Amino acid sequence: MNKNNTAAWGRARFLAIPILAIAAHFLLFNLLYLLFEGLFLGVLQLPAAQIAEFSYLTELLIYVILILLFYVFYRLLFGQEDTKERAVPELRDSVLSFLAGIGVSGVSLLWIMLAEQIPALQKSIAAMNAGNERLGGGRLLVEILTAVIAAPFIEELLFRGIVFRSLRKIAPVGISILLSSVLFGIYHMNAVQAVYASCMGAVAAILYEKRQNLLFPILVHIANNLIAAMLDFTPPETGERLRLLSFAMLIPLGCILRYFLRGERRKRQGGQETESVPA
Repeated sequence: MNKNNTAAWGRARFLAIPILAIAAHFLLFNLLYLLFEGLFLGVLQLPAAQIAEFSYLTELLIYVILILLFYVFYRLLFGQEDTKERAVPELRDSVLSFLAGIGVSGVSLLWIMLAEQIPALQKSIAAMNAGNERLGGGRLLVEILTAVIAAPFIEELLFRGIVFRSLRKIAPVGISILLSSVLFGIYHMNAVQAVYASCMGAVAAILYEKRQNLLFPILVHIANNLIAAMLDFTPPETGERLRLLSFAMLIPLGCILRYFLRGERRKRQGGQETESVPA
């Protein structure tokens, strides 16, 4: 195989990986859900009402399985590169990533407020609210375990760790951020969620590009989902304070992104630490 064919095969492979990985996640989640549902109904013979009540535990177990499976896939794809290049997490960057996630929640809340005034999006709003009510079975601890912890881990592993990183092999950073973010939004299969998920995906991808460590986009995702979870379970007056906090973080969000975009990052390459050229 000549060099041109090898290069073409490499591009095709890294173009196919994002599509196949997203499809695999979707299929595996639904197949595992049906498998566990069949196990509970057919083998354990639990009543359907009881299964529905504790379906969130099944969802949490599925998240754990998917995290393990996709982490293995991620390591098979990029594990060798990670031994050569790894950013050492810094506390400052971790805190800023979390604060950026709060700012992203402000973007989400502003978009939802706008979407509520658009007649064409009312069905999407209703579907989103219904999904939020079912999430975690109405239990704060379970929602934190699933939506605030497990979901960010698997989704960042998939969309930033696999999808974005694969696209970076064949496309410039801007196109890779755009495509991975749009795919992340579409994956939510809700017009309203797709917009703010794409915005969050862009922020997460920028941080991952600049630090080459999944910890930072995971923290963005956790902070964003934590605000959403707290709004579902707090009294109205506390919810208003949380909204004000999210809105207040919009300006710092811009400053944080500027810091990551212009700041220097350290990379380990061939056992030596080097500093990248500021963007």
